[in-house]
Amino acid sequence: MSYSPYITVAASNSIFNENDDIDFVCSGKNDELVINQAINAAAESKKGIYFLNGNYSIDGFYDFGDGGPMAAIRTPALYKELELIGQTSPFTQNHEGVEFDVSEEALATIENGEYSVFRTQWKENGLYSGSILKLENFVLALAHNQKAVRCIDLRRCDRVQMKNVFLSGKSQNTYLGVADRAVEGCIGLTMTDGSNNFIVRYDNVSASDFYEGIQVGGEHVVMINCAAVHSVYGYTFGNYGFHCGYNHPITMINCCDERNVNLPLFNLCGDHARDGSILIGGQEVSMISFNIERLASQTPGGKLGDAMREIHPGAFCGRIEYTLQPDWNHTNETNFKLFENGSGVGFRTINMTHKTVCSTAERLSYYPSLGQQIFDTDLNKLLICVDADTKKWVDANGCEVD
Repeated sequence: MSYSPYITVAASNSIFNENDDIDFVCSGKNDELVINQAINAAAESKKGIYFLNGNYSIDGFYDFGDGGPMAAIRTPALYKELELIGQTSPFTQNHEGVEFDVSEEALATIENGEYSVFRTQWKENGLYSGSILKLENFVLALAHNQKAVRCIDLRRCDRVQMKNVFLSGKSQNTYLGVADRAVEGCIGLTMTDGSNNFIVRYDNVSASDFYEGIQVGGEHVVMINCAAVHSVYGYTFGNYGFHCGYNHPITMINCCDERNVNLPLFNLCGDHARDGSILIGGQEVSMISFNIERLASQTPGGKLGDAMREIHPGAFCGRIEYTLQPDWNHTNETNFKLFENGSGVGFRTINMTHKTVCSTAERLSYYPSLGQQIFDTDLNKLLICVDADTKKWVDANGCEVD
């Protein structure tokens, strides 16, 4: 009898011997069926799941009968944390860690409707759903990004901790060069559904080569060292329906948006009124040391799209501190327009390359942010930007200056 706190699962190419305590061994074909058996065994025994390094082949999607999307892997609502832990932390797709490979055969079965590679048990909404997860140390890669499917779907997850997870819309990651443009609906990660119980946290989570890399949502969300790369949208906020409040902070620390067509999109936020209508606005999103690479030559399709924009201008608030590199072998840009016209008025936006004390010539070389303050050493006074698009500055008395 094993006293291990984990159910152990091995891939067909995992390295182990007959003396190792392995509960499930995959064949390399339809491994999702074995993984679901292991999940059920873990639920019954109140254990976690430990995956040995290797390649796990995902070859089909199934109706789990709970009203949710077709899925390859589904975890049940346990009202306790379920751990799915890989043996070692992966470095993108180096074939040395735990890698779940979604085959062309599986993607060919996708028709109309919603599909998720991995999701939790479906409930009316995410809040207090009983699905609580810890996900660590794995790669999940699609054979291609030309089908509408979510890789990890946490819309009905109450609380999650995710660490060292790499999601890819292609079997071979395109780090450099022009990547294929993914079809709409091909999504790396979708977060929780509005309100969630306690803090949710994502550490070292990256998504590459999707239509939407990371659909950010939930409340009291902390993201550290996360990356969205080579997608049509690296990050979207509130870009899927929510059934609970969507007000409390989302904090991103040292995250990056690199070589995506469009900069982050801000859609719905707020809460539901008692009459069922949606109260739009008030969601705080703060980005600390947010890094952007904006290169047409390294972007899917070879063309750049929109700057940051809000579907409902002024709905979001928070603080954005960023730097932007516009090309290889280039320093961070000082003269860059971060938001589309009308968007971003609720944010305190700071291009970290801008000085707070400088000459008139240097101040005018910047693309300013609304509400930005600089002490102009030539004019010997503090100035405030009141219109970023026209680069209009006024002094403390409201008098316009050049």
